[in-house]
Amino acid sequence: MKRSPLFTLLSSLGIAAVMILTAALVAWIGRAALSSFEAWQHAFESARAYLRWWRALLYAALFALWWDLLRRYRHRPQDQLRVKCIGAMGIVLFTCVELTRL
Repeated sequence: MKRSPLFTLLSSLGIAAVMILTAALVAWIGRAALSSFEAWQHAFESARAYLRWWRALLYAALFALWWDLLRRYRHRPQDQLRVKCIGAMGIVLFTCVELTRL
């Protein structure tokens, strides 16, 4: 059963909206818990090294999942091409995210 492009677009926008709302909620809870935005920033600065390791582990896990998916579709060239395209878009996205952090 094939999904319509409109459904795919709307579900993608819905997922993006939920992610943005979750990030805003976490920032609001953190600011409220620490009573100021400066304290919230200081807490992040003190945990920066741990967050760097967490990001590296997250990227490694996503790469491992992508590699496994690529291996599973090795006998289906059309699906393997899609997985490669998703991987290329993911690398571009990760690169853009990390370059904005400089």
